[in-house]
Amino acid sequence: MRQVFVRSLLACLPVLGATAATAQDLTYGDFDYDALTEELPIESEVFDPLLTFPNANGSVTTFYGQFNLANQSFDDGGQTTSNIVDNGNWNSRLGFTLTQPIGSNTLRFRFETGLTMRNGALVSQNETPEWKDWEQTLLRWFEGALDTEYGTISLGQGATASNGTAGLDDSFTFIGGATDSSDGFGSFRFRDDTGELTDVTIGQVNSALDAARRFRLRYDTPVFEGVMVSASYGQNVLVEADENDYYDVAVRWTGNLGEVAVRSALGYQWIDNPNGNLTERLAGSVSLVHEPTGLNLAFSAGNQVNGPSYYWARAGWQTDAWAVGTTSVSIDYYDGADFLSTGARTVNWGLYAVQDIDALSLNVYAGWRQFTYSDELGSSYQDASGLLIGTRWFF
Repeated sequence: MRQVFVRSLLACLPVLGATAATAQDLTYGDFDYDALTEELPIESEVFDPLLTFPNANGSVTTFYGQFNLANQSFDDGGQTTSNIVDNGNWNSRLGFTLTQPIGSNTLRFRFETGLTMRNGALVSQNETPEWKDWEQTLLRWFEGALDTEYGTISLGQGATASNGTAGLDDSFTFIGGATDSSDGFGSFRFRDDTGELTDVTIGQVNSALDAARRFRLRYDTPVFEGVMVSASYGQNVLVEADENDYYDVAVRWTGNLGEVAVRSALGYQWIDNPNGNLTERLAGSVSLVHEPTGLNLAFSAGNQVNGPSYYWARAGWQTDAWAVGTTSVSIDYYDGADFLSTGARTVNWGLYAVQDIDALSLNVYAGWRQFTYSDELGSSYQDASGLLIGTRWFF
């Protein structure tokens, strides 16, 4: 499965203007990060390109997608709420890419949409959304890009420059639980010590302070010695009420330190509300993989100027001990401060496991997370926990 993942990753490297190695050069047991000359944001998730169609004019069209259903269970200390959901950590989607060489340059187009599923991030104790009709906020990518020797320019709906800089994680267990918990359990509410539900949700007090996809103009420099610098400006055209302007800059470095493969990223965001304040955020992450053993470590931290901050760490291990596919396990810890109010504190920790079934293009996974929140406003909150057990089928 890791060979499939790497082969897919390399197939998408032209997204940022890199030069890819051939698939035969890579195996999971000898994961060659030197061939990955720059970091791809986590939002550039990639899939085994089985449906690839070259054309006589040199263009190549690739279709891809995934279905990722899970049983979501949330225990707030007073009751347990369970539902079948679309896993918000890596939601179900369909898309395609079109690439066209133009001399030494490459013109690309990408379209991707989430499917009309019940997103786990929207489920709560009091609300279970229906399997809804398609709406424009499900649109993930709709962009054109030009790769040249001077870098890449992209325009349209897609990742801003700093999108993904806070979420680097090579444990491959983010499917069971990402850097924060907003995508998996974001709408669930804490219960106070009297047993009443409060207005404090998981999503309000858990955040990686990461950027998002916007309709943006973005520029990525050529990769030099593993370093790439990016900048973008965008707006949220999919939500009419959002009048903010989004400015982002980021720097990424990918390389090797001996037997340790390294991906690192740092991003800065300016969110300019024309009717309010300017919000500034700094967030970054680093992911380390010891190639001979599959042991891995990820670390992320972020701060909003005059606002909340957090740090997060994950330790994992990947092994090909079973012939059916790679096994990935990890444990993580999240510590957040000053969400919602000064002096507030969020503490989470979790356990995760993913089993690849190569023959079926399938991941079977489970992720469990414990949630603790406290503030200095006189209220107390019961601990809560969430469990995701699911399967992801991709093509």
